Amino acid sequence: MFKIILSGFFIFFYIFSEAQITSPNDLKPNAEKEKKFLPYVAILHGGIEKLDAWKQENTYQYFKELWYYTESFYISRNYLKEGLVLNEEIIDISRFEFNRKQSEESIVIIPGFKDVLILYPSNKLIYKP
Repeated sequence: MFKIILSGFFIFFYIFSEAQITSPNDLKPNAEKEKKFLPYVAILHGGIEKLDAWKQENTYQYFKELWYYTESFYISRNYLKEGLVLNEEIIDISRFEFNRKQSEESIVIIPGFKDVLILYPSNKLIYKP
């Protein structure tokens, strides 16, 4: 009986853990995106110098915050006929958070740009500011 309960526990744990993000490596963005969006995370923690120390002690939280700034949105190119190309590294996504919907993607038109931001729904975020 003990073996059955133990086996059931491990099966449950395995299924649950497969649905969850279990380590910072699951969140780590590519180095190019990290470089582009690092300034936004650094601002939250008092600048680059303080961020490095904080990151060492809070690696998982760092990757969750970085994920938010790099992966909680995408850019839809040429959505409008005219305007400038939107360079993603100028986007502090937290400025557009009020546009985010609970369970559907949001389209954010930024005046002067032909590209738009598409915000993933808040129920799909692993980190919320």
